[in-house]
Amino acid sequence: MKENSIYSIKEFALNAGKAVITPAEIANILGRPKSIGAVYAARLVKKGLAKRILRGKLSLSDDDFAIASQLINPAYISLNSALLFHGITKQVTNGIECVTTTNSIRIQKLGIVYHKIPSSLFYGYKRVSRGQSYAFFAEPEKALIDGIYLGVYTKQQLYEYVGNIDKKRLLELSTRYKGYGSRNIMKVVESLTELH
Repeated sequence: MKENSIYSIKEFALNAGKAVITPAEIANILGRPKSIGAVYAARLVKKGLAKRILRGKLSLSDDDFAIASQLINPAYISLNSALLFHGITKQVTNGIECVTTTNSIRIQKLGIVYHKIPSSLFYGYKRVSRGQSYAFFAEPEKALIDGIYLGVYTKQQLYEYVGNIDKKRLLELSTRYKGYGSRNIMKVVESLTELH
């Protein structure tokens, strides 16, 4: 990078698709010690080129989906947030719902909820371009499976959603899950697909 300016840091990070960056990553971009990364992070915020969203995390984007799926690693947007994105439901969610293999957490000030799922259930999502960045979204069928695993949907919601998704893909994705509660998921999916 020619000059270690805050503008070139932001440009470099956005060219890599980063919506969320840490002082350590800034230090890596600069090839300098971590302490220098913190100084440049503060300068990015002061100049209005980034927002401090959590301790040690800056946002370079205003896209809530990109921020939500990059803030905690690994994570992808799922449940009703993914179903709304895919046009399966019109019900607007109260915040963004994600799943992760790390601990469940609610970040009130950002309106993001992360639900913990086992690593054996962490699949069935795609990277989607969001402006200069990207977000990870569950396929509609996988969002339904995540919801069945987490017990967040009513029977009525399940019947409504299953009528608007690819039932073959739903079965295919549910058989990939080999872990605790997999029999229950398969049972629910099979009963849903039989009824439609």
